[in-house]
Amino acid sequence: MKAQIKVLSGALAGQVTVFSKASVLLGRHPEADLRFDPDDDLEVSARHAQLVNQGGHWLVRDLGSLNGTLVNGHAITGPTRLDDTDQIRFGPDGPLVEFRLVADGTPDGIREPPAAGRVPEPASVPPRASAPARPTEPPHASPPSAAGTTQRIKVEVGRQTRRLRLLAAALFVVVVAALAALVFESGRQRRLREQEIRALEARTDSLLAAADEALEALEGQVTGLASALSDAHGQAERLRGDLTEARRSGSTEEVRELRRRLADANQALLYRQAAAYVDYAAIAEANQQAVAMIWADLGQGVVNTGTGFAVRSDGTMVTSRHVVSGEDGSATPTRMAVKFADSYQVYPAQLLGVAADVDIALIRVQVPGGVPTVRGLNTRPDTLAQGDPMAILGFPRGADLPMTQLSGDRTVARSSFAAASVSKVLAHVIQLDGYGAEGSSGSPILDANGEVVGVVYGGLAGSGGRMVLGVPSTHVQRLLDSHR
Repeated sequence: MKAQIKVLSGALAGQVTVFSKASVLLGRHPEADLRFDPDDDLEVSARHAQLVNQGGHWLVRDLGSLNGTLVNGHAITGPTRLDDTDQIRFGPDGPLVEFRLVADGTPDGIREPPAAGRVPEPASVPPRASAPARPTEPPHASPPSAAGTTQRIKVEVGRQTRRLRLLAAALFVVVVAALAALVFESGRQRRLREQEIRALEARTDSLLAAADEALEALEGQVTGLASALSDAHGQAERLRGDLTEARRSGSTEEVRELRRRLADANQALLYRQAAAYVDYAAIAEANQQAVAMIWADLGQGVVNTGTGFAVRSDGTMVTSRHVVSGEDGSATPTRMAVKFADSYQVYPAQLLGVAADVDIALIRVQVPGGVPTVRGLNTRPDTLAQGDPMAILGFPRGADLPMTQLSGDRTVARSSFAAASVSKVLAHVIQLDGYGAEGSSGSPILDANGEVVGVVYGGLAGSGGRMVLGVPSTHVQRLLDSHR
């Protein structure tokens, strides 16, 4: 028997589709067999669920969606058998569909038109003649998507951050008390120093235990962050051992220096632990469809590649100025092209304007039906503090990243994801400890709420890509306001 899906609610309400293939992908992704509206059916994930025909029986399974899959009102946790007239809902408040079994002679495809008044989004690709030439993209094996590179961290970030900050405040009070005690007699000084050292060692032990817990939660899914957390863990552990040895040897100067270094190491470990408990999968899910790879032909054989992201559904996008205008900002691109994440389609773009004082630019891409946008801009610098966890989503090294090769010369763009934390905030610059996000010019810097706080434009020389620099979102909003 074939599977028939009738959409009961949502943007596609009334549509009836018949499938004979053994595996049916349901979601908002362009490659989905039943594709929900990418702008209206927001409860549905890109790859939300899958219907599978096994031994003549139809099963439904959730593909790790953000909001879950329900059958007859009950959330499913594994492959679930479907009976005729069963109802499937995509998220608690998402679209509802009805599953029916129909005869094998029933034709595949859409049997009824969408509800009256709705204009279906174009399914055809713009003619190749209108698409600009683009650099050759070599075939690569398909890597996992950015959202698939992480799992949802079960620990609440607010609770963990509060606990760690309270511990940091307690450590600060102990250090101040130890410094004040230096004016008293030498015997009391020694006793107070011993108390402070014991408190510092206890603090270090607590942070090391918390770091082990954070590393276990990451399970290697965010490789750069896991490596940085492991390095900070090892450094704090080594310094604690050195401090113990120095106390035994009676070297006052060495103890003083090791205390200072251990306090700094504890602070670095604290920052990385806070970053480890962010739900990076949710951040990527909310924004990756709005992120795109950009090519800019500056003439004389110079073709720049970078990242951009859509901020308005009309195709207005933000990128780095040097990507589209060269390092000195004086070049004018002869042509530009844009390919969005998880898509193989290439669209032409035009330059709208560049900022005079910071490294950002606006471009516009023409896509029928509009484009997905990032969740929003966070233009409040007072919400950023040293150590706050961040994420970077983009295309470092452009087309040299592994991509998914389809038939012919069609290559699906796959974005890359990196965790980060704030190390400094200035009026014109956000500095991040970026865990290796080198070469991501134009990428959005996203806070724990999934909002854009800045745009990557470069990094510090000699840091190996670890120290990343970005333009704050206040400048992005100013440039957008000047091009309404």
